[in-house]
Amino acid sequence: MNVPFFTCGGLFWWVDRYFYAGWRIQECIWTKRCRLLDPYRIRRASGKFGDCYQALMKFVNDWEIPQPPKKAVVFLHGLYQGTAGFEKMGSHFDKDYETAAFSYPMLRYDIVRTVDALNKFLDKRADIEELNFVATGIGGLILRAALSGNPDWAKKVGRSVFIAVGSRGYAQLRQYHDKKWFRWVFGRMADLLLPEYAVAGIPPMSKEFALIMAGRGDGKGVCPWLNGDNDGILRVADAKDKTAKADFLAMNRLNPLLLTDDQIIGLTYGFVKNGQFGTGKRIRVGQYAANLWDDN
Repeated sequence: MNVPFFTCGGLFWWVDRYFYAGWRIQECIWTKRCRLLDPYRIRRASGKFGDCYQALMKFVNDWEIPQPPKKAVVFLHGLYQGTAGFEKMGSHFDKDYETAAFSYPMLRYDIVRTVDALNKFLDKRADIEELNFVATGIGGLILRAALSGNPDWAKKVGRSVFIAVGSRGYAQLRQYHDKKWFRWVFGRMADLLLPEYAVAGIPPMSKEFALIMAGRGDGKGVCPWLNGDNDGILRVADAKDKTAKADFLAMNRLNPLLLTDDQIIGLTYGFVKNGQFGTGKRIRVGQYAANLWDDN
């Protein structure tokens, strides 16, 4: 017997196995036991994957849950972020898309296991006709790595938006790589943060995408010791990728607030929907930003 109970949605010990209309089936990485979560992260069933899937189908029938759209937007979070951070943004997509935020045990999975989990998560939804992505932090690197393997679901990929993604790694972390605490803090994703791995270890993005990052446009940024324009965590120089179809420098925004910013949500929706931020041109702010994007 299962007693409905609130959960945190799975951050460190759970990996998403299936999604449908806001519901998720997750698997515990230690016990391999699964659980079914409703859109409010309340556990509705537990046991083997098949048991949770059957329970989901029963809820779909009994509660008359409408069939979701054939187009989907999948959100990929970064380290020390969770799926809850995409709730406001997801609500703007719900009318036209099925939305799902992929959750993985961020400190206990390396890039290979994470990509494998993402592939299994997406392959189970053969009914979806178009897959779009919104990624933040290392979520963008995970998507790049997954697409480089040419999985079956790659044929359905439409557009993607990278928000504060370290496309060139996080240069400020290189000096701490040999410290004992480095892997304790960043887990098995530690190497993924280094510029040499992010650039040379992962093939470039192979699908249409846009970039959104934040800074002050003054060459100094929010955090003075990051050596360049930044949002307090990520340098603009580390986020740039000239293969992007469009880019936007959000002025005076802090990294943790980007996913809930109304302007950024509007830009993200516009690109996924129409392939442009609204003007059809690359949007840059000031001479400093232009120069930054023109360098090598």
